[in-house]
Amino acid sequence: MLTPVDIHNQEFKRSFRGYDIDEIDDFLDQVVNDYEKLFRENSQLKKEIELNEKALTQYHQLEKNLQDTLLVAQRTADEVTNTANTRSEEIRAAAKQASDNIIRAAEIEAKRRLEDAAQKVREAVTEYERIVSEKRQFIAKMRNTLKTELSLLEDAEQQFPDKQESQVLKNVNIEIGTKPDDVQELEASEEVASEENE
Repeated sequence: MLTPVDIHNQEFKRSFRGYDIDEIDDFLDQVVNDYEKLFRENSQLKKEIELNEKALTQYHQLEKNLQDTLLVAQRTADEVTNTANTRSEEIRAAAKQASDNIIRAAEIEAKRRLEDAAQKVREAVTEYERIVSEKRQFIAKMRNTLKTELSLLEDAEQQFPDKQESQVLKNVNIEIGTKPDDVQELEASEEVASEENE
């Protein structure tokens, strides 16, 4: 590619009836100026393009890094979410197991208490029945004892002389004129018995 210096230093052969040298020089000066301007602009644009390409490369690298970071962040978030889900499931399962164990333990304890209460009721009923049985036996024994005593009393009463015999003794005693001590005691006991019968 021609440089502005190449154009400026370019010399042409002279020929008879050729172009006007001053016009050519003026035109070449103008071409050199324009070309130099374009050359500088082109060089500047190349530098800018090179800088832009470097920046674009950096942006592409940054974009790749961001995409990688986002990918890692997404994977990490997925792993954290999966771990949290797994952990929450484990916690939920452990809580359910613990609640089941508590309920089972409460049911066992309630059953044990019911059985204890039922045993105490059975023992109380057995004790009550024993007391009632002893009471019946005591009453029957007392009844038999009282019957025996009553029978003895009736037998003893049968052995006493009746009132007519006592009256006979009185008459005998009146005729004799004495009252023996045993007759007085007999009369006193007859009076007491008579009052009790009334």
